[in-house]
Order: sequence, then C-alpha cells, then structure tokens
Amino acid sequence: MQKIEERLKEEGSFFDSGIEKYISYACEGSGKRFRPLVALFSGGATGRVTDGHLNLALIVELIHIASLVHDDIMDGALLRRDRPTLHAKWGSNLTVLAGDILFAHALKLATDFSKTEICRRIADAAIGVCSGEMLQTEHRFDVDLNLESYYRIVEMKTGSLFAVACELGAFLNEVDNKMVEALKEYGNMLGIAYQLLDDCIDLLGDETSTGKTLGTDLVGGKWTLPILLFLKKASAPEAENLRHALITQKAIHRSRLVQSLVDQGIFSEAQIYIHNFLHRGEMALKFFPKNDYVEGLRSIIFYIRGMTEKKLSF
Repeated sequence: MQKIEERLKEEGSFFDSGIEKYISYACEGSGKRFRPLVALFSGGATGRVTDGHLNLALIVELIHIASLVHDDIMDGALLRRDRPTLHAKWGSNLTVLAGDILFAHALKLATDFSKTEICRRIADAAIGVCSGEMLQTEHRFDVDLNLESYYRIVEMKTGSLFAVACELGAFLNEVDNKMVEALKEYGNMLGIAYQLLDDCIDLLGDETSTGKTLGTDLVGGKWTLPILLFLKKASAPEAENLRHALITQKAIHRSRLVQSLVDQGIFSEAQIYIHNFLHRGEMALKFFPKNDYVEGLRSIIFYIRGMTEKKLSF
C-alpha cells in the first residue's frame, strides 16, 4: 500500500506541466484505499502479490478518484477528504476535464497487461461506474424508484469496481475459475454494503468527522436506502407527504427528517440490509484456505460491520 501511495503521488508528473497540479491534487487526497487493498489481498489469497497486482490496484484507485472528481461537480460538494474539492478550487470546467483525463489514464495503464481480457474487464467496470451514476442522475426526484432499482444502481456505481479488483486479483494468478468468481462475488457484496452505509452516513454524519460535504443526496433528489425504506414502511398519507416535501424541497429539515427515520426504526432496518450483503460477501470466502490475505479480506467485512453498528445504532 505504501508503493501505491508513492505511485499515486507520482501520477501528475506523467502529464503536461500545465495540468500536473490538478492531477496531483486529485491523487494526493488520503482516502481509505479499500479498492486497491482488496486487489492486493485477492492476489495474496490466491497465490502471491505481483507487480501486476500493484498495477491493478493503482488502476482501480485512479478510476475511483476520477469518479469522485465528477461526483463532486454534480453534487456541488465543496469538501472531500478534509480538503476543498477540485470543483471548489478550480471550478467545474477544469475539474470535469481532470476527471476525464484520470479515466483515460487509468484505461491507458490497463493496456500494459498482456491479456486483453484484463483490459476489457477494467473497461467494463469503468463503464459500470459511470452507468450507475447516470442511472442515479436519471432517477433524481423519481418517486417511483424502488429498492430493486436502487440496488442495481449501487451495484453498478460501487460494486463493479470492488468486484473487478477482487476478480482480477485472482485472475492474474491464473487460479481456478471458481475462486475467481468467488472473489468477484465477495467484492460485489462488499461494495454494495459499503455504499449502503455511506448513503446512510450522508444523512446522519457530520462533516467534521467525515471530512466531506454531506446531505447532497437529499438536496439532489437521490433517494437512498433510508428514504426508500421509510416510503415502503410509511402509511399512504405519510409517504405522500414525504414525497411531496422531497420533490418540492419545501419543509425539509434534515435533522427533523433523520429523527423521524430514527423513530420509525429505519436505520435499524438498514443495518439488517447491510449485514445481509456483508454476510454474503463473507460466505464467498469459504472456498479459501486460511492465510493472512484471506483474513485481511475478512477484516474489511468486520470493519464495515463494526462501522455500521457504530453509526446506525440508536
């Protein structure tokens, strides 16, 4: 992971000096780095960690960073990882181009793999990330959005990149397809659970502790797990009143809404959904003999489970 951090800091130097500062700024933010971490763990879980795994880890993180750069423009977010976003510092025109460059650069790095299937799968994952974001944007203020459609969006925009990191981490070691598919399933379930928790935190959290702008989903008309669960559970008049308030953006007070969700037990219910996805991810690891890397994959499940209980228990 230290090598990944070093390489991320060097990425800006591969570009024209006029745009180096934008790329360097985007890559230097200290995130959790879950995606590169699971790529490396998946390599170790199926044999060994090679230079190919380091390249894969870098590529998936660059795609993730590119998606965040674009997300912050669409959400009007001013803070990310305890720093001003690129959008806040340099405006949307330069920022959207910086995101485009990061996407293109990640796909260029993917061409270094000798097997075209690896490059194709990385490209598919990048398409999934962008497609999920497009679908979520298309469904802004959509009162008919259901849980199944929401899960599909989450699977595309977050699950796909976690899944490809794990899948290709195994594929690079040329192991049995059963192990490749198991790790792909682990990554997909982990990514979905992680996004569901993040969507809850967008309503519940505070910007001081999270280091990023919150409340953008609600303002932007993106109905996430807590809202969808409430609409499903509420009486017809309650659901209609909330739909009207959400669409018109009138009489929406975030703290009052959160208290209503707490009173209705929505976040307790959300915990169950998140735990179910985490359990499915954990079960995907049952095929693997114990080693430190497999335990590393499990430890991420335990971490997100613990964060879920900490953040969503009332």
